[in-house]
Amino acid sequence: MHSVSVNLEAAQYLAGWRPEAGSLFLPALSESRVGDPVAVRVGIYGQTIRATLFGKVALVRRIGRPALPPGVELNLDRGSVAAAGFLAMAARGEPVSFRERAPRYAAERRLVVEHAGTSFESATLNVSEGGCSLRWAGQLPLVGDLLGLKLGTGIFAPVARAVVCWNQPGGAVERSAGVRIISDGRAGRAWRSLVADVARSGARAA
Repeated sequence: MHSVSVNLEAAQYLAGWRPEAGSLFLPALSESRVGDPVAVRVGIYGQTIRATLFGKVALVRRIGRPALPPGVELNLDRGSVAAAGFLAMAARGEPVSFRERAPRYAAERRLVVEHAGTSFESATLNVSEGGCSLRWAGQLPLVGDLLGLKLGTGIFAPVARAVVCWNQPGGAVERSAGVRIISDGRAGRAWRSLVADVARSGARAA
């Protein structure tokens, strides 16, 4: 997994954004290879909006020229296409609203987190179909790190893959990280079921 943070000029971002294909060219990560997973934190100069996009490298240009800089083209995952669209709106100077995001619920659910070869128990601060924020003890993960969230008990419990989108020191006691679920199949269904259970419990919207 490659992770990077980039700030782009509005015209530069719009020139690389292909909404019909769900792809984005970035003048970065030219050392990566086709097929590599990438998490990138993108900002637009002059705008406060930032977003973490996740995808796979579809094209690598290692040597460029002024009109065609070196970089990579990413095929964005489904959850990142909308965020890339919000960035495009900001780059065009259009008003941006996040009110269309999936409902998010304030809820504590105990989960086993797998990260960097270790496992530990943590708890969610809030959950949505797209992901959650987690309490985090010790050194915070980096944006772009991959996690596993074990959903249930027993050796056959599904493990949802997730990517870190942000981290927040928050002081010596309360540390947290925001993650986005990138699993499909059984693990993806198990996560959506967990969120549905939280919604039915009457948890307040966050």
